[in-house]
Amino acid sequence: MRRGYLRNFIFGAEDSLVSTVGLLSGVSFAGFSSHEVILSGIILILVESISMGAGVYLSEDSANELPQAGEHDNTVADAGIMFISYLIIGLIPLLPYIFSADTRLAFYYSVGFSLISLFCLGLFKGQVVGKHPIYSAIKVFLVGGVVTAIAVAVGFFIKTA
Repeated sequence: MRRGYLRNFIFGAEDSLVSTVGLLSGVSFAGFSSHEVILSGIILILVESISMGAGVYLSEDSANELPQAGEHDNTVADAGIMFISYLIIGLIPLLPYIFSADTRLAFYYSVGFSLISLFCLGLFKGQVVGKHPIYSAIKVFLVGGVVTAIAVAVGFFIKTA
């Protein structure tokens, strides 16, 4: 697997889990209906997956234009991986809100599924790079978990402000 592919998959997956959980937490804490939470999540996932894919395309294209010799990344493939990983993985924290009208219950499942997904993402990363999968899983879980906690706290504190 090319470095750029793995980098963009991990980046897109982690960012979509954390960003989506943060937004959904804030919107649900603010007292919006389940329908409004779902719409907010869908909008975020669509806009961010497109934006992240475009950002990767532009940044990789810029790096490829440097006059230094070296491996050039496939800008379209890298952008596609970012787009797809953000789009698909971002649905994980949204699904509980789709299947439950109780936004409080959906919040707990959303955070739980996201944390489990971060752990699985770390297992995958460990397998691909040849490192101990459990070590990688714990690392991704801890880093992503801390950021998820911060994202949830931001949503909570904005609601109370």
